[in-house]
Order: sequence, then structure tokens, then C-alpha cells
Amino acid sequence: MEKLTRCFMSVLLLSAVLSSGLTEEKFFGEGGTLELGPYFSGKIDTVIWKLNNNLVAEWVKSISDLTYYDVFVNRTNLDKITGTLEIRNMSSADSGEYRVEINNKVLPESYNVKVIKEVTQPVVFLQPLVSKQCNLLCEGNTEGAEPVTYSWKMGEGEWMDGEKIRIITNDKETQSIETFSCRMKNPISEKQTDPIPNPFYRENPADSELWIKLLGPVMGSLVILSLLCVVVFLMWRKRESVRKLICPFLIRKDDGEDYDDDYENVT
Repeated sequence: MEKLTRCFMSVLLLSAVLSSGLTEEKFFGEGGTLELGPYFSGKIDTVIWKLNNNLVAEWVKSISDLTYYDVFVNRTNLDKITGTLEIRNMSSADSGEYRVEINNKVLPESYNVKVIKEVTQPVVFLQPLVSKQCNLLCEGNTEGAEPVTYSWKMGEGEWMDGEKIRIITNDKETQSIETFSCRMKNPISEKQTDPIPNPFYRENPADSELWIKLLGPVMGSLVILSLLCVVVFLMWRKRESVRKLICPFLIRKDDGEDYDDDYENVT
């Protein structure tokens, strides 16, 4: 019995911890509109919204009308039926933890609101450019715009998640890519660079390599053909010497008489 009681209490304690720790992160742009809706169903008689334990808006059906506090006056709206809170013209000062109390009960969920800037237009720098590899740096002002993620696109391909710096190497795969593009993105905006030329790009690299492979045999054949032509030419120039060397028993008749043959046997 004691063990069963301890187990039951542990389950209750775990449930309480999980329910009290439900926090939803929300991002909004500067100058934008915040809208937070509580997870509540049923009739609402009282609503109180707080930011970091400071009052934002309050409504008690039986006592008072809607009341907005401090910097939230004239730019806030509270829906009495749903309990939804709306704040216009948001600034970084409106960031923080928002909690709501409905019917005198603080709801377990809270909202961690962050007001951020849009990302700036990024640019890509090459650093340093060497024969084997280089770094592509996606640069942009991220102050007040975090969290920022980076993506890269090769040529006309799909965007792929990456880092701020991308290392490219001078290999066959990279040589076939004509351009690179970078994109910066945060929860409220995204911007991308214009495509930049790939410093290692080679047009039709496969054809170029094929020509290199064929060039060796072709040059070898040309050299052999040239040597053969030289030999034939020299033999023609030295034909008499060659004739005497090959057929020393034949002599040429040069006495002016008509013969059917140019040569006769010497006995």
C-alpha cells in the first residue's frame, strides 16, 4: 500500500511539473501585431494578462470594464469572449513572458515572446581564393534579428540548409556548378543574394577531359607519320645510293642507246 501511494504521488508530481512548464515561443517583427490566444474553453468572467508579472490588460465582468496599463494603452485589444490579447506596433520592449489568468485561475501555458528585426540583404564574399579551395562567406547584419539560419543553392538546384561559411573545392563536382546563392532566414523574414559566379566553374569539363585523353594517342600517331614521311623523303633523295646498296649487281645504262630496260645484268 505504501509503495502504491508513493507511485501515485510521483505521477501527480510529474503531471504538475509538466503542466506548469508549458511555454510556447513566439516571434514577432518590430512594428507588427502580436496576437495571443489562450487554450481555454468555456464562459469567461475575468481575464488578466501580464508581461513579466506586470499588468497589461484586465477585465472583471462584475466589477469593471476593460483596463489597459502603461505603454499598452491605445494599442491593445482584449477579446472578452475568447480571452485573446492583441497588441499593435510591437517593439523590443514588448519582449518577455506573457501569462494569462482566466476566472481567477492562472493557466499553465505561457508565451515567451521575442520581438526581432527582419534579416538584411546578404552578400557573398570569397575568402581566400586559392587553386584548390576557397570559402564562401554569407554576410549580413544579424543584430536584433536572431535566430538566423543559412541556406545555399548550387546553380538552379534546391535550397539546402548550411552554415554561414561554405567551403568549396576545385573538383569535378564543383567545376560543373555555374553559380552559388545564399539565403538568410529568421522566423519572420528571409532574403537571398543574387547568384555569384563559381570561381572553379568549367564549361563542359567532361568534354575537356575527353579531349585531353584523346590528345596523347593523336599526337603519337602524328609523330610516327612525320617520321615515316622524313624517311621516305630521304630515301628518295638518296635513291641512287640506296639502289647501289640494295642491288649492287645492277648498273644503269647512260650511253644514249634505246633499251627496253634501264638496267642490265653485269657479267
